[in-house]
Amino acid sequence: MEQRDSIEPGNFRVQASSEILSLLRTLQQQNTRISLSAPNGASLSGSINMVDPERGALSFDLASAQEQLQALMSADEVSAVAYLDQIRLQFELIDPVLINASLRCQIPSLMYRFQRRQTFRVQSNLSTPQVRMNHPLRPDLALSLRILDLSLGGVALLLPAEVEAFPLGCELASVQVILARDVRFKTSLRLQNARTIDDKGSIQLGWTFTQLDAEATLFLQRYIDQTQILSRSLRKRPTV
Repeated sequence: MEQRDSIEPGNFRVQASSEILSLLRTLQQQNTRISLSAPNGASLSGSINMVDPERGALSFDLASAQEQLQALMSADEVSAVAYLDQIRLQFELIDPVLINASLRCQIPSLMYRFQRRQTFRVQSNLSTPQVRMNHPLRPDLALSLRILDLSLGGVALLLPAEVEAFPLGCELASVQVILARDVRFKTSLRLQNARTIDDKGSIQLGWTFTQLDAEATLFLQRYIDQTQILSRSLRKRPTV
């Protein structure tokens, strides 16, 4: 990623051990679904079954998926993402190991906390923001699809009528999101919905981010904030 010096991650960090323990215990008590993912595309879901502050240990019950589990354990890093009401929590697993049917790791010393707002969505009429990917049914076909709107949870893309439709539910392990010439990141997407939006047969594809690391989330939140500020400024500008 680029423009690292412009990021201010301290605004979204949770570093107090008491607050981290409180959040982890809430996740455990509510049996909250937690998504675990790695840069190699492996992903699993599970829930916290143990928070042991004396040993500094955290344990997960995982959904059964042996191939994904092996790929997850072979990765250099594993990220955990969970939602509490309108709060998105994200942290890295430290020294994960398999013990019987559970995945155990150290209690994190750092978590990221992001507010999810229902109106936190940006309409874009610019030609620059786009997502580069390969067609799921034709891996040799490279596409650059224009971003129609964007949020911390996902992105809507314009699929031209002449391009073969995507199957609902398909997942793309590695795509490149380009918000500006010097602001871009890689992520994974899952297709949630698709609808025709004009008489030419163009389709709007609604995707959910399934693997968005903390740094990418910071880039995305900063971009959305700046776009909203610019939009409000333009609406207030007096007409001549």
